[in-house]
Amino acid sequence: MLSLSALVLHIPTFAQTTTNFREVPKPADSLVDSIGVNIHMTYGATAYGNVTAVKQMLSTLRVRHVRDAGKYYPIDTKYNDYEFGAYGAIASLGIGFDLILDHNGGSAPSPMTPEAMGALQSLAAKNGVIVESYEGPNEPDLGGILNWITDTRSFMQSVYSSAKTSPSASAIPVIGNSLAGPPIDWVLLGDMTAFEDYGNMHPYANTQHPSFNFGTALANQIKVSGSQTIYVTEAGWSNATNAKDNSPNVSEDAVGRYMGRLFLETLLHGWARTYAYELVDEQADPGLTYTQRHFGLFRNDYSAKPAAMVITNIIALMSDKGSAVRPSAVSYSLATTSPAVHHLLFYKQDGSYWLALWQEVSCWSDLNGRGALVTNPEVAVKLTLPNAGPSITTYRPHDSTAVVQSFANQQTVTLMVPDHPLLVKFSLIAAPTNLRARVQ
Repeated sequence: MLSLSALVLHIPTFAQTTTNFREVPKPADSLVDSIGVNIHMTYGATAYGNVTAVKQMLSTLRVRHVRDAGKYYPIDTKYNDYEFGAYGAIASLGIGFDLILDHNGGSAPSPMTPEAMGALQSLAAKNGVIVESYEGPNEPDLGGILNWITDTRSFMQSVYSSAKTSPSASAIPVIGNSLAGPPIDWVLLGDMTAFEDYGNMHPYANTQHPSFNFGTALANQIKVSGSQTIYVTEAGWSNATNAKDNSPNVSEDAVGRYMGRLFLETLLHGWARTYAYELVDEQADPGLTYTQRHFGLFRNDYSAKPAAMVITNIIALMSDKGSAVRPSAVSYSLATTSPAVHHLLFYKQDGSYWLALWQEVSCWSDLNGRGALVTNPEVAVKLTLPNAGPSITTYRPHDSTAVVQSFANQQTVTLMVPDHPLLVKFSLIAAPTNLRARVQ
């Protein structure tokens, strides 16, 4: 996170510009499948100790992926069974796991061995846990360990070798370790592409819009991961707006406007999956004074914050499991005065297209928690389709899954785009294919 002390918002005036697109839409379900959330099921003294409540929150969200620690103690079978038993309860919802392997503190053998990897796989199988990925140490450069560079490189080499030589784990991708210190840390760690399948970033945005730190984070990460596809294993915002330590915190309303955009922005950048940090506020703090206690999508009493409902509504609207479809490219145009309007085009198996539009702007007036909520004016965007579709409907998942507007037999419509996602569903009338010339 940045520690800048001020942010001046200046909104210049732009002339309207029209941009013509010809795009192959992404599967709508790819957005749903990119959404994950961090959990801490072994934090028994926190809100995660109530497994029933955790399952209910995850059921509300309908996410398919979670991230947690893959701790393994060869001499403590009781702990291992407790840990993977808790994971099994979550896996029963059809949720897959990214497991963090971290040798710091003795939570995994170092070096990792094929035997230890096999034991992790056996624990997972015994408890019905689907391991979707293994991940390297979490932010080892912040742990105060003198030899973190050599230790991390050595451990990642052992993880990758053990995973790829294990019959039960060889097909499971290995995500690299994350870093969170100054830019020099990525230079010091160096090229890790021989020991990982995917890169790993934590592009926290301070109090600002989701992509605020994407450029800096990626410039650092390519020093480690090169051109590998990125997993964003942590990103989020805290709501401790009364914190006294000048840390970056924003209101629940601001996070609600940011959260839906986070997954759209990371997918727009081509990053495979993003895990929001985190599911629930771990400890009670009604005074909103402790930053680390307020990153949750749900409050400590398990009630949903706006960010949770945005995720729930996006998943409800965009889910489209089933056979993959290969739609052809679609031509359309967008006209607007705002360069902050971003978009992604999706396609569903029923033949409908879904255009996501949003303003990638900040909803907080300052960095480091000293500002206030900014509700940005909606921006007019004129959408022109290749032909008049039988119907165009819009949705605002920030608010609900209900239809906001409907248009019939329109080729051009003007849409008001907010600082949270607007989903535009439309269909196109295909050109007739059975016409025959008749000569008289």
